[in-house]
Amino acid sequence: MNRLCKVLIVDDEFLVRQGIKHHMNWEAEGFNIVGEASNGEEGLQQVNLLKPDIVITDIVMPVMDGETFVRTLKASNPQIEVIVLSSFSEFEYVRSTLQHGAADYILKPKLDTNELLQVLQRTAGKIPELQFEPSHDGWRLGQLMEKMLSGFTLDEDSEMPIIRDTFPYESFRLLVYKPVGAGGNPLKMDQEQIESKLRSDLPEVECAMVPAEGTLPVMLLNVDPARDEWMLERIRQLASENAAGEGSPGWVLSESFTSFEQMGVVYRERLIKLIEYRFYYKNRPILVYGELPPMHPAGYQFNVNMFLQHVKRNRVEAAREYLQDHAKTLGRDYIADVFEIKSFLGNLIFNVTITLADMDVQSAGLEESKYTYFKNVDGASSLDEVMTVLDQFMTEVQECTVGAGGKRSDPNMKMLLDYMHEHFDQPLGLAEVAKHFHFNPSYLSSYFSSHKKEGFNEYLNKIRIEKAEELLRSDDVTISEISSMVGYSDHSYFCKVFKKFTGLSPSRYRRKFWA
Repeated sequence: MNRLCKVLIVDDEFLVRQGIKHHMNWEAEGFNIVGEASNGEEGLQQVNLLKPDIVITDIVMPVMDGETFVRTLKASNPQIEVIVLSSFSEFEYVRSTLQHGAADYILKPKLDTNELLQVLQRTAGKIPELQFEPSHDGWRLGQLMEKMLSGFTLDEDSEMPIIRDTFPYESFRLLVYKPVGAGGNPLKMDQEQIESKLRSDLPEVECAMVPAEGTLPVMLLNVDPARDEWMLERIRQLASENAAGEGSPGWVLSESFTSFEQMGVVYRERLIKLIEYRFYYKNRPILVYGELPPMHPAGYQFNVNMFLQHVKRNRVEAAREYLQDHAKTLGRDYIADVFEIKSFLGNLIFNVTITLADMDVQSAGLEESKYTYFKNVDGASSLDEVMTVLDQFMTEVQECTVGAGGKRSDPNMKMLLDYMHEHFDQPLGLAEVAKHFHFNPSYLSSYFSSHKKEGFNEYLNKIRIEKAEELLRSDDVTISEISSMVGYSDHSYFCKVFKKFTGLSPSRYRRKFWA
């Protein structure tokens, strides 16, 4: 077998991964860095996807450490060789990885390129089916492009001649395209078919796939500046032929730039943002940089209190219309951050369900389905799709507030609940609330239970934990600070209550949301 030895890097330090990847001409030595991961869990996913021959892994990593990663990896893929990176203080962990099948280790403080090369060569020699033959063809084009995307500069003498030979023209663009399953339609093509058609339909254009992160393929196009408009029209035509008919547009084309060295800046600062704008333009087959409509001045704010007042007063249709109007504004001002929009609308779902509970509206089904609504909002690929989910949610809200489901609490109970929601972050107990409302504590406990399905303390914990969930999803405040912000003086008790209500510890809840 005459091929390069495939290597995967697993380390939580981005600079370490980049340093290993770009500080040597690995292909000239017979190696191909096929991928990277920031922890053991991601590493296992990359192993299944990339099938490396050798894995270089750190010991101390979040989510899944190196020791667990090596043990799990070798149990399922004993043929893959592992090289461990460690510090002086981690030797007991290194010993464990060696016992579980790691081939070698390198001390991080002494890590240098030559030592790593020697260890890789020794390790590659242990792989029976790999006939290790160093290649002397130099850097491949994909590695040079990856180097540019990562912010590195190219060597003028050894690397730039390769670029000039490959891309002879002074006009470049980056194209992102979305393959579509055929589904019986000959115009719908997969990635390989689109790439082939691009090359055949653009014979005067130099094309190369860009090793960019993300789920959609990116292609670098190089053309004579005089033929740029012709190329643009041919790409528009192909994008229209391959339009999916639903979901956000899959094709995005950058502005024209004049040198290969600009590719990294264009990709990081403009193309990625343009890809995000697809969220707002469901019906356009392609977005071209510089051709989007002018943005309206930002400043229109969604009035959450007014929206919830509509719900409280059983004017759900008015609340729905207000939400739809806001969606139109978001589409008009398309620069709004997609993650922030989804987070806001997800929190709106939680706020509505809390409001219904305060109104004593029977909404057990909605309590169960709110997590599905939240997940669907988070996974939506377009603003239209998000609003379809919200419309379904508002329909269910309306069903809860009419007919038999519309049982409402008395005014005294409403005042009591409002007080709890306003003061949940303070030391708040049954005795304090009873004193405030001039009730006997025993009577207040009985009165509360007769109106709510849970007791006073359980309902107070519910308010606090729902607020904690919101903070964990939308803020970078520490978990210890959050426990205090929602009224718990004992951090460990907060964690126990949080796990009781959600099934997860606060840290696991935050990791799950940000994954």
